[in-house]
Amino acid sequence: MAAAFEGAAVTAKPAKRTAKAKPPATGAKPTARASAHTKATAPKPRKATVRIFVSYCHANTVQQAKLQVHLAQLRRDEVEIWFDGEMEAGDKLNTEISRKLRAADVFVALMSPEYIASHWCQMEYRRAMGRRARGSMRVVVVIVRPCAWKDTGASDLKVLPRDGKAVSDWRSMDHAFANVAEGIKGAVKAVRAALPEAVPARPAKATPSAAAPVAEKRPAPAKGGLKASTKGRPAARAVQVKRPARGRAAG
Repeated sequence: MAAAFEGAAVTAKPAKRTAKAKPPATGAKPTARASAHTKATAPKPRKATVRIFVSYCHANTVQQAKLQVHLAQLRRDEVEIWFDGEMEAGDKLNTEISRKLRAADVFVALMSPEYIASHWCQMEYRRAMGRRARGSMRVVVVIVRPCAWKDTGASDLKVLPRDGKAVSDWRSMDHAFANVAEGIKGAVKAVRAALPEAVPARPAKATPSAAAPVAEKRPAPAKGGLKASTKGRPAARAVQVKRPARGRAAG
């Protein structure tokens, strides 16, 4: 009589298939705002400062004041315009004028009969012409009223207003000084082209908020449909029970 199997074969139930888990994100893309902060913007270089010394006789104060008005835009373009009216109380006349004259890049002379007759004006003018001969200054002569300006050594200069026409001969003072301002602007442009550019300001250090966000690593989900814990425990393996050996038949 055949003996029954001493033991039944027991098998473990196969684990249910679970949906494939998505691989963890390797890095989060920074937002448009964050990426804009991460790009280092190069600071724009500032224009080199140009200094203008205006030399005039006090008899031509009205013309000097009108010239200052027409040069207002140049003041906003890194240009310093100085005349003796800028002196403060207590400054020594000769010392301050000499210092400003040495530092100037452009010398503007408002030429008139009074200017030629003035001893102090002629001293400033001669010093400026000496610096021009050495190539360290540009001299601009503005004819305010008809005068013997060619005898001052300015005959080889391009004078203003246009064609050497005196300011007093123009239809209006504004028309004349508008033309003078354009000529001085051209002189400033030529001087600036020969000067080294000003050193740009250093860029600000990047703050932590400006850096791109760091992606947080997510733990791999557990197999068998179990939810992954926050600590990222490994998935449990399926246990397989071995079948017992088949027994022999009884005699």
